[in-house]
Amino acid sequence: MHNTLQAQSLQDPKRVYIFTVGGCGEFGMNLTLYVNQGVCLLVDCGLSFAEPFEIGIDAHIPALEELESILGMKPTAYLITHGHEDHLGALPYFLTRWPAPVYIGPWALELLKDKLLQLEDSTSYELHEIRSGGSCRVGHAKIDWIHVPHSIPQCSALAIDMGHGNRIFHTGDFKVRGFLPSDPDLDLGTLARNAQAAPFRVMVADSTNAGSVGECPSEDTVLPELKDCFSAAQGISYLTTFSSNLWRIKTVLRAAMETQKKVLVFGAGLRKSLDIGAKLKLLGDESQALVDEDAATRLDRKDLVVLCSGCQGEYRSGLKRIMNDEVNHLQVKSEDQVIFSSRVIPGNEKAIFKLISLGHEKGARMITAREKPGIHVSGHAYAGDLSRLIQAVNPQFYMPVHGTFTQIRTNQALAPRVEQVIPARNGRVIAVGADGFETFAEFDLPSLFIDSWSRLPMSYDNMRSRHKIGDSGMAICTGLLGPQQHMQIEVEFIGLPFADAAEEEACEMQILGSLHHLYQAESRKEFSLVSFNEQARLMIRRKLSDLFVKKPVVISKIYAIDR
Repeated sequence: MHNTLQAQSLQDPKRVYIFTVGGCGEFGMNLTLYVNQGVCLLVDCGLSFAEPFEIGIDAHIPALEELESILGMKPTAYLITHGHEDHLGALPYFLTRWPAPVYIGPWALELLKDKLLQLEDSTSYELHEIRSGGSCRVGHAKIDWIHVPHSIPQCSALAIDMGHGNRIFHTGDFKVRGFLPSDPDLDLGTLARNAQAAPFRVMVADSTNAGSVGECPSEDTVLPELKDCFSAAQGISYLTTFSSNLWRIKTVLRAAMETQKKVLVFGAGLRKSLDIGAKLKLLGDESQALVDEDAATRLDRKDLVVLCSGCQGEYRSGLKRIMNDEVNHLQVKSEDQVIFSSRVIPGNEKAIFKLISLGHEKGARMITAREKPGIHVSGHAYAGDLSRLIQAVNPQFYMPVHGTFTQIRTNQALAPRVEQVIPARNGRVIAVGADGFETFAEFDLPSLFIDSWSRLPMSYDNMRSRHKIGDSGMAICTGLLGPQQHMQIEVEFIGLPFADAAEEEACEMQILGSLHHLYQAESRKEFSLVSFNEQARLMIRRKLSDLFVKKPVVISKIYAIDR
C-alpha cells in the first residue's frame, strides 16, 4: 500500500495509468483518472448519496486534499459524460480546489451552472460545451465524444487517444436503443468500423445492469403502457419518476395528450428539467398538456395527471408531501391511482414501501413496475447490450466499473477472454500498455460528507461527532469559576432519556456537587483551566454513562475570573 503517487512515477509514455477513485463496489461517486505524459484527465466527478443513518448529511465526495496529496498533480481537464448526480455532483467542490477546463454536454452544463449558483460560487471557470460527434484536445490527448442513449439527455461515451496505441473507450452510462427521434440509437456499426481502423487498448464499461439478460428496451415502449393507465383512471393519476429523466417526462406528457388528460407538475427537480428542456429546445407539442395549479383545480379529477417527484421516497419530496396530506389542493382519494414509473434504487426500499403502504391505507390503486413492468425501462445496458458493444469496440483489455462488486463480476464474465479483464477497485492504479497491465499502486481513499443545509463538505471526524450526538445524546457544561471556590455553572442535557424532570434536576445537582469538590481539589495545587475542563468532561461522561450505559458527547466550557 503506497502513501503517495508522485507524478514523476507516471512518465512511461507507452503506458496509460488508470486511477479509479470511485464507482467500484458502490453506487455513485463515479470518478476515473487517466494519466499519460503529464496529462491528467478526470472523467466524471460524481457524488454518492448518504445512508439514512447519516444525520444531516446529503452526500459523499472524495476527500480532495488527500487525493491531491496522493496524486502529486492536478487534473489537466475534466470530461463529463452526462448530468446525473453520481457523475456530476462533486464537480463544483473539485473546481473550487482544482480549477481546470471542463468539457461537458449542454444539458449537464446547465445543471453545473445551477449548482455553482446554489453554492454562491461566482468564479469564472473555463467551461466548454461539447456535443456528441465533437472532439477536443487536451495536451497531446484527443477525445472524441460519441452519442449514447441514456435516461437523461445529451450523454456521451468517450474515445480517448493518449498516443502509442493507448486508446480508451469509456462508456459512461448507456444503453443501445434510444428514444426516437429525441435520443438516437447507439451507432454500433460506425463504432465497429472506427475501432477496426484505430483499435482500442481498453474498454471501461458501466456494470449497473450487467446481470439483466437480453437487451434493455427503448423508452418508446413505455408510451402505450402509460396510456393504458391513464385511460383506466377513475380519479387523479399521480405519477412519480426520476426528475432528471426528460425522456420519461416527455412520454408522460405524450400519453396525457393522447388520452385527453392534463398534467400538473409538482416538484422543483421536475420543473428544473422542464425549464432546461425548453431552453435547449428538447420539448415538442407534448408540452401543451401542461397546466398550472389554477387550471388543474377546475378539471374533473379523472382528467388530471399529477407528475410529482419522490419515486425513491425522498424526504420532503412532492409525492411524500401529497401522501402526508400536506398539500391542500392535492389529496389522494380512494378512486385515485399512484404510478411509480421508476425502479427501486437499492437502499431506498423501506422509504418506498412506506409510501405504497400509505397509499393502500387511503384506498388508492398503487401501480409499480412489479404489477405493470412496462411502465418503466432502465437507462442502463443489459448483458446483451454490453456484449454487442464489446464486440463492436473489440478492446485488448476490458475493465468493468460502476456498480457493486456483484455487478462488476457479472460484467467481467461478458469478456471474451478471462485474461483480458482488468480488475478495478476504488483506490487502485492500473498501468496498461501494449504488453499488458499491472496494478501499479493502491490507496485507501477517504470521503468528505456534504452537510444538508450549508452544502459544505465536512470531515469524517466531524460527521462521526454528529452521529455520536444523535446516537448517545449530549451534555453541555458552561459557567464561571471565581475566587474562594465560588462557582456559577449550569449543565444542559440534550437528547438524554431521563424519566422525568425531577431525575434530570437531581443528576445536575450531583454533577455540580462533584464539580465543586473537583474545584476545591484543583485549587490546592497549581491550577490549570484546561486540565479542569478535561477532568470535568470525563467526570460528567462517567456519571451519565452509569445512568444510561451509552457515553454521550460532553462539552465543558468553563472559564475562570479573578482567581
